[in-house]
Amino acid sequence: MATELQARKRLLMIALDFPPCQSAGVQRTYKFAEYLRDFGWDVVVLTVKESVYQQTDAAAGCPQVLHVERCAALDAARDLSWRGKYLGFSCVPDRWWSWALTAIPAGKRLIQQFKPDLIWSTYPVSTAHYIAYRLQRYSGLPWIADYRDPLQSRYDASARRYSGIAKWIEQQTIRYCQQAVFTTDNAARLYHRLYANEPLSKFTVIENGFDEVNFQRLPKRPERTDQRFVLLHSGALYGQGRDPSDLYHAMAVLQDEGLINADNFALHFRGFGGTAEQEALLQQLGIRDLVHFLPGIPYLDSLAEMQQANSLLLIQGQLFNNQIPSKLYDYIRSGRLILALTPNKGSTYQTLQPLAHCHCADGVTAVAGALRQQLASVHAPVEPWAGEVPANIAAYSRYERTRQLAQLMQQVLS
Repeated sequence: MATELQARKRLLMIALDFPPCQSAGVQRTYKFAEYLRDFGWDVVVLTVKESVYQQTDAAAGCPQVLHVERCAALDAARDLSWRGKYLGFSCVPDRWWSWALTAIPAGKRLIQQFKPDLIWSTYPVSTAHYIAYRLQRYSGLPWIADYRDPLQSRYDASARRYSGIAKWIEQQTIRYCQQAVFTTDNAARLYHRLYANEPLSKFTVIENGFDEVNFQRLPKRPERTDQRFVLLHSGALYGQGRDPSDLYHAMAVLQDEGLINADNFALHFRGFGGTAEQEALLQQLGIRDLVHFLPGIPYLDSLAEMQQANSLLLIQGQLFNNQIPSKLYDYIRSGRLILALTPNKGSTYQTLQPLAHCHCADGVTAVAGALRQQLASVHAPVEPWAGEVPANIAAYSRYERTRQLAQLMQQVLS
């Protein structure tokens, strides 16, 4: 807690994803804004009107902040489309570029009104960093640029091309921010290599985490009636870098061995509807009745569902070696087994490898072996700990991450 002798300071946060937005990225901003109060900071948020969001979740709550400024913006992929199609250049540098037209003048008014001590903005929305860049040049305030998802795939020759405008925004961001914050060591090292003229001290790591308050809010779990081994993937999937094909092939191997069938095993994809290619593969492998595609649910409901599963699935291919999906920390806190399809050189592997209840595998043979191990431990305790969350798990909490951010902000001001 901030001492009474410390004068409270003010932070201008620039983030497109903010409650009631329902997205994977909203929790980092949400919890920083909420917990910074305990460390002597009052927060002013610059974001978009609720109508911009494709999905909202009013039940997830909202942090108590000094002020929230919601600006008009378009989602070009939705609002500038015709019969579901849109021109690619209308989404450069991203789908929400129009937000800058309203947010920059609004941000100047907020700076005049609230006189913040520091600016913080978060990516992967390039427009958020562009707004912060313009406001930093206008005000001279110190600026922390958060890269919760570095999208380093733009530097991968096999990934889709990114616009020169987005790269220019990134160059200005790294040049004018006082600190660039990343969620993994690999991502920070990558960006230091890309911007080798900048001092190493400019590139800082503050990982994502779980929020213990959310877990304490969950209702007591009812007794499970489903006796199958349930492997759950919570959240969306997409083609490059997050392909479940190796798991499908491994499941076919275990089915041929007689270890799994529709009566004792189920793979649940929550919030992902599958693709025609996957449907064809499932039919070809003869495991269609083992896989269930389920609609999305509110965030707190998804946490409760995690704690009902036997094991939690994460797919993080080589393309994402420098990233860790934020849901991994919820997985860790849930206390369930974790099956991660990820290379051993990636950030996800490095995080999970020390944890006894996690199995990392890459390739069909390794995935099948890891799944055999987990099936053999089906009668293990519901959680690997009893009572209070152990210190090595509590270190992954959002509150501890906010403490790190507050320390960094104080260093910037000093």
